[in-house]
Amino acid sequence: MKLILSSFFIVCFSFVNAQDFGSIVSFKDNMLVKFNVNTQNESFSIQDTSEDNFTVTADNVYRVQVSANYKFLGLSVGFSPSSRRSDFKSSFREYQLRLFLKQWIQNFQYRKVQGFYDEGINPNDVSLRFPNLKTTNWGGETSYVFNPKFSLRHLLYLNEWQRENSGSFIPTLRYGFNRLSDRIENEKVVQNNFDIAIAPRYYYTWIVKHNWFVTPSISPAIGLRFSTDKSSEGDIKSTYITKALDVGLQFGYTSNRISAGARFNFESNSVNEAVKRNVINDKNYASIYFGFRFNPPRYLEEKVDWINDRIGL
Repeated sequence: MKLILSSFFIVCFSFVNAQDFGSIVSFKDNMLVKFNVNTQNESFSIQDTSEDNFTVTADNVYRVQVSANYKFLGLSVGFSPSSRRSDFKSSFREYQLRLFLKQWIQNFQYRKVQGFYDEGINPNDVSLRFPNLKTTNWGGETSYVFNPKFSLRHLLYLNEWQRENSGSFIPTLRYGFNRLSDRIENEKVVQNNFDIAIAPRYYYTWIVKHNWFVTPSISPAIGLRFSTDKSSEGDIKSTYITKALDVGLQFGYTSNRISAGARFNFESNSVNEAVKRNVINDKNYASIYFGFRFNPPRYLEEKVDWINDRIGL
């Protein structure tokens, strides 16, 4: 893994001083609808001093996200169809609001997942199900694209088209509140986490034969977690250092009307010491997406122009 990351850094940063800056085509006057399917899932480490540690996961095979972007505004709704491997049900819902402000991108998110089972056991084993274990997250992310010749919107939101090679450093501030709750022997147990982290991301896009592109990316992050465990015995407050790393590779096709592609990620999160319940990710996952651009409905265009005229977005 160290060799992979070292090679990744060498390849990416060897191009920082030799970028072939080119044009970016904006589709802000078009309505963009995007469909995305990915294999990412939610996992938790359950750690107890009296028992062996184990991991629980939601019984979702994949997640579906539908997005719409127009001018300075973007909306997304995510859900996960129930798995057919067993009669056990896990639920996943996610809502996102995005604002595009020149080189700034602001994202707000609400996510809720409920229903977990021991990852090492078949979900049909009723004794190792956690149907009341639930995580609810309210979060935000503020990013700034340093290089105006690089388009993060081309990769993630499909409302621009980067047409020549370029890369950028993208410092990102992440923050949010995460609530974990469960019912153990008729007692409700809650953990509240306030998280804040800095992620100095870097992307580089190579354009291949005009319409095709390849983009590697790397996003290390470090932050703080302020945690409070609530139970009938009282509250326990703790502070932890969090670390994360996300390495990605995306390739796709872009034209005036459509965008399509795939992305592969390796993601790892860790905390500086053991906690009772902690979101963990140390895995690979993949996603595919398709986007289509068209002229917006007249009433939507008028409403958005009215907002834009008054607040100058």
